[in-house]
This record gives sequence, structure tokens and C-alpha cells, in this order.
Amino acid sequence: MTYTPSLPTPTQQDKPQISPAKVLQKVISEQRSGRITITDARDPSISWRVYLGGGQMHFAESTMGHAERLPYIFRKHLPDFQLVESLPHNTSEYALLCQYWQSQNLSLNFFRKLLAVLTQEALMQFLALPQGYLDFEPNVGLDPLLLSAPFRQLVLPVRDQINQWSQLQSVIASPFQRPRLEDPDQFLKLAWQEGSSGRHLQNMTNLLEQNLCFYELATQADMDVLALVSAFAPIVQSGAVSLHPYQIIEETVRPVVACVDDSQTIQQFVKLSLEAEGFDVLQLMDPKQALTVLIEQRPNLILMDIEMPKMDGYELCRMVRQVDMLKEIPVVMLTGREGIIDRMRARMSGCTAYLTKPFNPQELLALVQKLTAEGAAVAQQV
Repeated sequence: MTYTPSLPTPTQQDKPQISPAKVLQKVISEQRSGRITITDARDPSISWRVYLGGGQMHFAESTMGHAERLPYIFRKHLPDFQLVESLPHNTSEYALLCQYWQSQNLSLNFFRKLLAVLTQEALMQFLALPQGYLDFEPNVGLDPLLLSAPFRQLVLPVRDQINQWSQLQSVIASPFQRPRLEDPDQFLKLAWQEGSSGRHLQNMTNLLEQNLCFYELATQADMDVLALVSAFAPIVQSGAVSLHPYQIIEETVRPVVACVDDSQTIQQFVKLSLEAEGFDVLQLMDPKQALTVLIEQRPNLILMDIEMPKMDGYELCRMVRQVDMLKEIPVVMLTGREGIIDRMRARMSGCTAYLTKPFNPQELLALVQKLTAEGAAVAQQV
């Protein structure tokens, strides 16, 4: 199965936080196959991914930051191996490396060693994370599969580094974090006290103004990133340097569509048709209770069945139009009635549009997108 890159979304934060190390150990002990993605609970712009199967490790990588991480690793471990100057952001590290392997005719043995080095460096960060948001996708693998190694074989050589990264977590959470100079005099004073590492730090005042992450600083200074972060830790604690996230994720607000319909089949149809396209669906089965919920939630659009027990859609739509905070919200009637009189009654009750059952997902989506976009445009003008 081929790799499908994806970035963490703000909805990750609705998931429970777990220990990455415990999850990985459990999946390995059960000899399960798939892809584990852990998003840093403190910085959702940072996430790490592990492929494994049958108790064996296949590859580990970051899901982002290729342009910062890969040059550092190659300069440290493979200084003669040249990366292109511009690395694409919309592909995976594994796919990118496979392209190099094929285009530069690297030996398979050399390439497997390279994959192992990258996996070990990613595992340091993955296992050092105290908590994260988990995504486990069973039976998702790599194509081609070129590395399969026991977990202990990869982890034991870097066990000390994992422990050091774990100890640094309370101060500096990730090599993807971006340090920023706040007090130059204090910084130089503390850097001078850092011995051999301090000489490198004293030359970084200009670099600290360029919003670089620790991977990039380590590459520029030709230092081990763990040694660099260890030297920065007391300086960060002093306040001379502040830390900033790898990337600011702007939380996108998904439009809310309320569906008032007593049919579970219609509710499921609407949910499947709209949620995959960026909408949240508010399901309301009882028309008599719907008005209260609509006032509380104030959706961007209301889908409403006409034929419902206790109260039909015409009456509910008239009630919606009498509430000031709801009267401008588009209302779409869903019905099997196609007659002119039925359409006139719907319009007179205040509905915005009329969709005749059965309708297909494309029809529903097109109408919802059109009406929510028009509603957003009106709101901006107001």
C-alpha cells in the first residue's frame, strides 16, 4: 500500500492524550501492522510517524519539516550525499528518499543504512514525547518495503539520546521549535559559560533573528542537535531566549449544518455527504425539540424535512423565521413532494430552497456550499 501523507488537524485536540512509547510497545508486542502517527500535545504542528508490521520496524519519519530535518541528518551522517536545494512539502520523507535512491543509483545496502539512520533519529523524538494525540491506521504500509528490523536493534544504540531528549522535554520540547533572542547581553553571558558549545552559541545572535528551528541552527553551526539543545536549555530557562512553535496552525471553523429529520437513513446520508467536505452536521430527530437546539447552536444552514411527526416542516420553518437570531439562516426543505402547491407552501413558510427526494450527494453538497457561501458573504458585509 502506498504512502498517503496527511497533516494533523486542529480536531486532534479532541482526542485523549497517550504515551507514544506505551502505544508503540503494545503494537509491537501484538505484532500488528500499520502506521502510527503521534502529534505533539504541546505543539500540534509537529508530528511523527512510524510504520511497522509483524513486530518489525519498517520506517519512522516526521510528517513535516523535511527542509529542516533532512539537511541536518545528511550533513551529520552522510556529508557527501547532496540534497536538492528545495525540498517539497507535499510529499513524505520516504517517497522523497526513494526518488533519490532511484535517480542517483544508490546501492540497496547503502540506502537501507540511510533509512535506518533516519528511523533512529525519528524514534528518538517519537519515544521522548511524554504525551501525544494518536492515530493508528491498521494495514497501511510502505511501497516498496526496504527496511524491516527488530525494534531493539534500532533503539538500543540510541537509548542514551532518547533519555537525554526525555529529560529536556520540560524545557525544550522538540528540535523543530524556533528559539528567539530576547536578551542579547544575557545570552552572550550564559553562552560564554557553556564551554566548547558556548563558542558556537556566541556566533548565533544573527541566526536567532531569522526564525530558524534547532535543526537549522545545528546545521548552520555544524553541531549535534542534541548538544545544541542541551546548551540552550539553561539559556531558555533564564529568559534570554524564548521558544516558539514550528508553525502556527490557524484553526479553521467548519460550517455547521443542522439536519432536522426523523429518518435515521436521511441523517446518515447527510452526514456522510457533508462531513467529508468540511461541514459539521448537527443531527436533530425531534422537530419539537429542534428549535431550542437551533437557538443554542445557531448553525450556518438548516436542512428540514417537511413530513415529520408531532410537527411538520412548514410549522417549524415559520417558527424559525420568527426568532431574530435564526431568521437570516438559510433553510432548505427536504421532501418527496414535487407539486407546485407544496413548493408555494414551503416558500410561504420562509424556506430558502427546496430539494426533492431522492437527491444525490453532489446535489446536496452543491446547494449547501452555495447557500453557506452566500450567508458568509452577507455576514461579512454586516
